[in-house]
Amino acid sequence: MAYGLTRMLRTEDDWSDLLCFLAEIDPEPLRSALRLAQGTITLRREVRMKARRGVPTGRVDCVVLLDGVERALMEMKLGAGAHGEQFAAYDAWAEAKGIPAADRYLVGPNADPIPDGPSTWSRRLTLGGLLDGWNSSSDDLARLLAVRAHQQLEVLEAEATGPADQASIVLSDVLRLRRLARLTQAAAPKGTEFNLRQHSQMGAPNICAWRETEDGYVVAEIQRLQPRRGTDTPFEMRIMVQTPEATSAANGSLADRRQKWLARNNFVQHAGSSVQALVVDPQDDGFKKKPRAKGHPRYYGYEGGGHGSSVVLQGAVDLKDMVTVFSALLKYLATYPNQ
Repeated sequence: MAYGLTRMLRTEDDWSDLLCFLAEIDPEPLRSALRLAQGTITLRREVRMKARRGVPTGRVDCVVLLDGVERALMEMKLGAGAHGEQFAAYDAWAEAKGIPAADRYLVGPNADPIPDGPSTWSRRLTLGGLLDGWNSSSDDLARLLAVRAHQQLEVLEAEATGPADQASIVLSDVLRLRRLARLTQAAAPKGTEFNLRQHSQMGAPNICAWRETEDGYVVAEIQRLQPRRGTDTPFEMRIMVQTPEATSAANGSLADRRQKWLARNNFVQHAGSSVQALVVDPQDDGFKKKPRAKGHPRYYGYEGGGHGSSVVLQGAVDLKDMVTVFSALLKYLATYPNQ
């Protein structure tokens, strides 16, 4: 069963489905968690919030009804942050139904902040706390599933904070980077902007930060390498420059001018020995090389996303180590040379 849950509980939707299934088997733990009166509890999944003029639409994860009347909303956010204006749609719908803000729940795996989440929604409930409610369920199946699922949640937590080369599923990486973003954003130099979109163009968990410069922008990015080829490869950071034109030609030209500053070894030297021990080939410049090629290097980056060097982290780094390196990189961005 543990292996089956590992395979099945991979997304936020999976965990939402499990909670709804547990509540259908035994609704009493959910009644207690939501502080509902006696009556018949039913749940509706993926409820579309009908549009009103000037209000966007969306689908909330779960609506809880008591005797057929909508009483609470639950939105699960395990890996991703809030997106678009989804909560504006949810709030408009909830207000029309008379559901107070205290009964609109933003549920995470733990109490960590959720990127771009609304401050008005309750964070009183966590996924782990909800699962614990079925530990003493009178239903054997509900109790067994809740215990096994909570064990899997603990595995995710361990993977998110432990050695990077031992994470088993993408959700672990997303949780890791969400926490890394929270820990580094709080101490980042003034003027540092964060994009907590959580996924790169290649589908890998991703965190991006940048600063505005006279040339355009300097960018720091961190993501897992090759997420679909297994999880034994470590994370990579990139140090990039980006022009306002955001084309490969313009970004490459700027990178040519800023090669020394962009080089991995220059960053590592600036950051010091604590970072050097956590980086693969700290003496290398980190640029792409064509075998036997001459001339300027090729750069890591994307069309419209900057060009620069790669800083690959040692496979054994844990979350604390990653915070050390990414924090150092955010400080390094502030040293970008003036014209």
